[in-house]
Amino acid sequence: MTSRILVLLLLACACIVSPVRAQQAESGSRTFESELIAAGAKLDMDDEYIRVKEAADLPLPGQQGARIFADELAINRKTSVMVATGNVSFTTADSRINAERIEFNLDQATGVFYVAQGFMTVVGANRVEFGNQDPYVYFYGEKIEKLGPKHYVVTKGGFSTCVQPTPRWDLDSDRITLRLDDYAFARNTVLRVKGVPVMYLPVLYYPLHEDQRSTGFLMPKYGSSTLQGSALSNGFFWAIGRSQDATFLHDWFTRTGTGAGAEYRYLSGPTSGGQARFYRLDQKAAVFQEDGSTSTLPAQTSYLMNASLNQDLGRRLRAQGNVEYFSDVTTQQLYQQNPYQRSMSRRIVSGGLTGVFGPATVGGYYSRSEQFTDSVNSTVYGSTPRLTANVAPSRLFGTPIYASVNTEYMFQPNRRLQDGVVIADESLARMDIAPALRVPLSRLSYLSVTTNAAVRYTHFSRSVDPSGALIEDPVSRQYVSLQTDVIGPVFSKIWDTPDSRYSERMKHVIEPTLGVEYISEIANQARLPLTDSSIVAVGGAAKVTYGLTNRLLARMRGSGDARGSAREFLTLGVQQTYYTNPETSRFDTAYASYSGRPRPVDLSPVAFTARVSPIPALDASARLEYDVSDGNGLQILTAGSTLTTGPSAASVSFSRQRFSPASDVSSYLTGASSWRFHDGRLTSFYGLNWDIDDKYIYSQSMGGTYMAQCCGVQADFQVVNFLPSVSSPIPSDRRLNFSFVLAGLGTFSNFFGLFGQP
Repeated sequence: MTSRILVLLLLACACIVSPVRAQQAESGSRTFESELIAAGAKLDMDDEYIRVKEAADLPLPGQQGARIFADELAINRKTSVMVATGNVSFTTADSRINAERIEFNLDQATGVFYVAQGFMTVVGANRVEFGNQDPYVYFYGEKIEKLGPKHYVVTKGGFSTCVQPTPRWDLDSDRITLRLDDYAFARNTVLRVKGVPVMYLPVLYYPLHEDQRSTGFLMPKYGSSTLQGSALSNGFFWAIGRSQDATFLHDWFTRTGTGAGAEYRYLSGPTSGGQARFYRLDQKAAVFQEDGSTSTLPAQTSYLMNASLNQDLGRRLRAQGNVEYFSDVTTQQLYQQNPYQRSMSRRIVSGGLTGVFGPATVGGYYSRSEQFTDSVNSTVYGSTPRLTANVAPSRLFGTPIYASVNTEYMFQPNRRLQDGVVIADESLARMDIAPALRVPLSRLSYLSVTTNAAVRYTHFSRSVDPSGALIEDPVSRQYVSLQTDVIGPVFSKIWDTPDSRYSERMKHVIEPTLGVEYISEIANQARLPLTDSSIVAVGGAAKVTYGLTNRLLARMRGSGDARGSAREFLTLGVQQTYYTNPETSRFDTAYASYSGRPRPVDLSPVAFTARVSPIPALDASARLEYDVSDGNGLQILTAGSTLTTGPSAASVSFSRQRFSPASDVSSYLTGASSWRFHDGRLTSFYGLNWDIDDKYIYSQSMGGTYMAQCCGVQADFQVVNFLPSVSSPIPSDRRLNFSFVLAGLGTFSNFFGLFGQP
């Protein structure tokens, strides 16, 4: 959330009257007289006044860093009141004010400026909002009074960030009372754009704070949508304190109703903080007619909530939490503007507590996920709860043997729901205890050999009968696993590249790998339930994984005396696994195609991986899995790339899968980019989600921001095509959002996301 109203501008308007915290000047004519004479002024003095004979540019007596120019200037010796008239100009290092007349008490640092106007630099302002030009605020008033160190009154005046003969916008009031670090109170305020009044507020109140996090209204957003009709989004920001704040949101959709929500954020330490967002949508019934057919969006009330927490509790404890909840999946899919949130058909509630005590880590967690296939059917899974206690590998008695223990208790819900009613329940509880030993057998730099031995005991609260159905009969399993991993022998070659502009030298590394794992016989294998693949084990079987990795590294050329850094710019790898029992291939999560494999095989697909990153700005990677057992050919292909150039970035990803020649091909392309031009004054973004094989573009979005010196415009346009599984009254939605940006007022995103923001 960017944004924080006109507080900074009001503060600047006040500070111009007292550009430097005035040091109390000593009263008495001798101080004023000596300062003026030292500045070269020609004085005419008597018992009551010190007068400057002719127009002069002089330091303001008693006020460090300030200067004053006037045709006539007189100081009353007894009252220390300075009166300046005729072409009066009052300047500091970052400000200037012109007035017809100034009356200023040099002892008390109070005074009045009559028919005044000026400008000053807005300290701490976001230069992008000012078109990357000097951030100035222009202000004016029939009378500007400084009544105390932090008390000001502006009568019939206003201000703008457009320092031009005709400001593009300005805001003026009959009377503005300002108390710095406290509040600004204005009466009869009018916002004008190009001289045309567009908004009137009889009373306006802004708290003012030095950290520029001040309570107040945010700039509204406007939009239009085929589904929602015209839309107006408003926000109110509440600066609760230095480490917490809140934003209140309201959306009005002319066709589908209204929504209201709130967002709370806090930060209690460098690694501790959280946020929570809640939204209520009151949707009214709406009728749509398209291609001769009529459909109705029903009236309903729905809720959305997002929250995250990461809190250090001290005493080696840390709490985490996450909530992504919606009461109606259709609302999530119809209204969200962010592509990720729009495709999110899963609601999650999770949290946990973790403690680290030496080599031991203990934790308690809760996670419930509900995945919707449509607006009626869903599946609930997760861990409710999950308790863990692990001891990290620790050296035994000074020997090269390391011991560890992992224990876990988990209740795994697995329920199918229809309209919220459970129609099938395959939930169960399990408990795992797995002590392990690890022995590194080689300390050679070019050869790594490590052997692991573990005993695993698992107890399930339910078992499987001969027909494959779950029954209420507990079952336990126990097995021993032995695993050896070999990396090497590693071969490398280094050579200098004196004629290359890219590098000083290069290195080629060839790294073979071999892994062998054996699991002992499991007597009651047929009775064990198949839960998540990570704990399924096929007894009396071994698997052998072999691979080869090539790495190319370069010592980049440094600049000046700085030494260049090493960079791995190309990595190529290949891997395959042999299974003594083909059933093991159905649960090998090292290969993305395991879940769609048509039948068990003794040879896994050949997996190829590649990564290219010749410069920090470019990174590309790819993975493919090619089946060699059943002639299925290419089963999985994923590729992606990111390009970053300063503040601009672009990314694209492609995925293709086909598990057998008889199955359908699924190819998907996503892309996103954000570009900045002209020193950040012009920004643009584009996003695409495309199902290539179905010739179906789920969504496209494009937009941008243009900022001039003091104002700008934001806009984005989206085309969203709804899937048949989405209960939408229309097949697609076209959305246009826009907002005017006035420098210093900032921007925000509503709950559903706007202008490329989540």
